[in-house]
Amino acid sequence: MISRTIVMTGASDGIGAAGAARLSALGDTVVVIGRSKEKTMAVANSLKIDFFIADFSDLDQVRALAVKLLERYETIDALINNAGGIMGPRRITVDGHEA
Repeated sequence: MISRTIVMTGASDGIGAAGAARLSALGDTVVVIGRSKEKTMAVANSLKIDFFIADFSDLDQVRALAVKLLERYETIDALINNAGGIMGPRRITVDGHEA
């Protein structure tokens, strides 16, 4: 099997963490992304994989993450967009978009 580099968002808990574990066990290079440093680091450390912290509601953080990923990895073979959330009252992000 050829190892792929897979970036998975929302991987600090639940389905994202389980998916990261499964893909890592298959031999892929998995990079987990999350908002919570503590939770994301715990998942990454348990799997011995890389992690980055970014809040996708702040587009400056998204751009900074993209730069870091491009600097660190020669290729990214797959992006798994697992990030999500349950939103309560209407909230506007720092960039002026509805969360």
